[in-house]
Amino acid sequence: MSESVLERERIADIVNARLPDDELVDALREISALPLSAELMRLFIEETRKTVVGKEDLPSGTGLIDVSGTGGSGFAHFNTSTFCAFVLASGGVKVAKFGNRASRSGAGSADLLESMGIPLDLPAARVDEAIESAGVAFLFAPHYYPGLRKLASARKAVGQPTIFNHIGPLLNPVEPEYRVFGMSSQAVTLHAAEFLQESNASTLVVTSQSGLDELMPGSFNHVLFVNGGTIQDLSFRAGGASLFDGQDGKKLQFGLKHNIDVFRQLMDTRSVSENQPWLDLVCLNSGAGFFAAGITSDIESGIERARDLIISGHVKDTFKRARQVYEKCAA
Repeated sequence: MSESVLERERIADIVNARLPDDELVDALREISALPLSAELMRLFIEETRKTVVGKEDLPSGTGLIDVSGTGGSGFAHFNTSTFCAFVLASGGVKVAKFGNRASRSGAGSADLLESMGIPLDLPAARVDEAIESAGVAFLFAPHYYPGLRKLASARKAVGQPTIFNHIGPLLNPVEPEYRVFGMSSQAVTLHAAEFLQESNASTLVVTSQSGLDELMPGSFNHVLFVNGGTIQDLSFRAGGASLFDGQDGKKLQFGLKHNIDVFRQLMDTRSVSENQPWLDLVCLNSGAGFFAAGITSDIESGIERARDLIISGHVKDTFKRARQVYEKCAA
């Protein structure tokens, strides 16, 4: 493996798609063949952040949280982190949710939000207003990293996840103080934790035993808590109803319509308790968010807080308020 592929200038050429198409695909394949490391993540994140636009109009990440995953698990599942954003906002945590449209899964956060009446064209200068008024704002990745569109065809040609899949959620331009960061492989979570150890963020890096890039009820979950320059292993078996076991989840097909249906069912306070597996899923991941943000002393307490907020209708009220605020701010 050529060392030149790790030189900063070479990485800048990859990030900015300054190479011929075939050479760009080869370079991405070379990077994908390398063992992931905190240093590799840092180099690509630093170079990619140089291409961000609109950051000067965004609020500071102080006091903000992002809950997001890398995808790539191959499992069909609900867009959990998008619903969690409204749960956390209803519980007093200010959310700056960074996301995109689906590339491999049935629905990305942007697809789901747009279908639910939350427009994606919120100007950067109004993100702070949306957060202050609704408790939550959504940052559509292509608005802030338009240059990465040039890489889309090359990444697709590689035929497997690339370094950009691993670092995607970490490119949130507000650089939030708190995170729940899901990865689809336990083997790479330590490298992400080591990278985040260099920042001031309080982060839970998580993956389920089955390989889903979020916490899974009724399953063992690998959890690394990064806080104050330390990494603590908080892995645990979660209670609740399991959605699926092992490879069964890869046989399912959950598209946008399914995501919309689950989202609405969870908002319906009359029947939410009948959808126990999905309720357990969003409460578990929201509970992790409350813990990461210091709202609760442990994840379990955060789970109960999330459940109360959903069943009481507070989350539904937050969603309605967010949609009203977005109609005003995106106009």
